[in-house]
Parts: sequence; structure tokens; C-alpha cells
Amino acid sequence: MGLICTTSGARHRREGGYALVAAVTSVAAFAYIAFQVLAADEGGIGAVAARVEQAKLSAAADGGIDLAVHALANPDRGARWSLDGRPHQVEFADDVLTIVLEDERGKAPLGALNDAQVRALFAGAGATGDRLDALVTEFRDWQLQEDTVGNAPVLSAGQWVRHGPIRTLGELAGLKDMDPALLARIAPAVTVFFEENGPFLPEHATPLAQATMTADIDIQQGSARGPDAAFQRPTEELAPEDNLEGHTVTVRVTARSRSGAQTQRMAIIELTGDPQRSYWVRYVE
Repeated sequence: MGLICTTSGARHRREGGYALVAAVTSVAAFAYIAFQVLAADEGGIGAVAARVEQAKLSAAADGGIDLAVHALANPDRGARWSLDGRPHQVEFADDVLTIVLEDERGKAPLGALNDAQVRALFAGAGATGDRLDALVTEFRDWQLQEDTVGNAPVLSAGQWVRHGPIRTLGELAGLKDMDPALLARIAPAVTVFFEENGPFLPEHATPLAQATMTADIDIQQGSARGPDAAFQRPTEELAPEDNLEGHTVTVRVTARSRSGAQTQRMAIIELTGDPQRSYWVRYVE
């Protein structure tokens, strides 16, 4: 009997040990699950915080558009911003806004350029040789329309066609010999929002835009001010405009938070001169 009792007690102790192992395993499993849930929650909280910060920056960037319009229309001419492309930094709540204004009348009207001007534009941006010739041809092909009797235009081989005026700068990416680097150099010098409300203003233009409009750029000699001079804004500060009614202006806003996050907004606006509705948005991205 003693032997039986001893064996039974040993069996209970072994079963108790197995139960303890199972309990510890279960606790560990639940702890692991809890940790994963907590980590997921913290990750979710972090993601939400990031989205909130981006939403806040987006709102600040939108506010930068209104700040720019107000600064352009400031009745105090001494405090009014000019359209010389200089960056302006403004504190907005806890964020910092960098705002740049570009007069669309200081850019070459993309849809109205003749072949000599198109060549000057592409050459000034860095295209040379056969590529330059091809780009000029591709640009003109892109705009070809059917003639009055419905005949299809004669195109260069392999070309896509817009069949009409270029309406966005992004369409230039469709040219066979265009690349992102060349397009980035061209974009600040041209516009599709020139309209008919005034002349080209060279004092508001980059040298590339000026050379395009006069078609007198010398690609081989370049500029004595360096290879990037064609893309720089004028160094002299321009006086603010007295009357901007009808002007089309590009407003570029970069909003940065103290944590280093940032967002950008670009809008092309037309100033109306009406205090009740001071501008129309023509394009935004």
C-alpha cells in the first residue's frame, strides 16, 4: 500500500509539474499576444499622428496661398511682396512656410513659341545636336491638328500627338527625346497661362525665359555667370507692382514642421482686383 501511495504521490507531483509548465506557457503566450496588440496599437497611434501632422502641414500650405495673395495686395506698398521669385519665410502656428511667387508674364508662353524660340528654349536647357533637332520637331508634331478638310497631319515617325495647343507643362514629358532632368530645367521658364492681358515682362523672367523670347541664346559660349545662370531669378530686388489685376501668378509653398516633416503646394492663381474675391484658382497640385 505504501508503495502505491508513493507512486500515486509521485504521479500527482509530476502532473502538477506538467500543469505548471502549461500555465507558464499559457502566460507567456498571452503576454506575447498582449505585446503584439500593444505594439500594433502603438504603431497605429504613430501612423495616426503622422497623418495628423501631414493634414496640419497641408492646411498650413493652403494658408500660405492666402498669405501670398494678401501680401501681393497689401495697401502698404512698402510691405507688399514683388513678383521676383524670391523666397519669403513666414511662421504659421508651429510651422514655417517658404513661399515663392512667380509672375506667369515673366515666362515664355509655350503655345505661342515659333520654331526659333522653341530651339532656344530646348538649347538653353541643355539639349544639343541631333537631340535638339529632334525635340524641336517633336514639339511641333505634338501640336499639329487636322486640316480643314479632315486630313491627318504628317508626323515624324513614332510620335504621339496632342492635336492642339499644349495645355499643361506635363505634356512635354510625352516628347520622345524629353527626360525628367531636361523638363525640370524647362518648366520654370515657360507657361500655359500667359493669356492676353499684357506683354511679356523680362524683368520678372529667368535668363532662359528671356533668351527664349528673344531667341538669341548662344549655347556654345554659355553664360559668363556660370552654367546655372539661365535658370536663376534676377539678383536685383524688384519693386512691387502697382496694379496686379488680371495677373496670373504661380504660388509655391513649402510647409515644414519642427520635427522636419514637410509638404508642398503649388497653385496658379489669377488676381481679380476684387476685394470680395481676390483671386481665382487656375491650377493646383
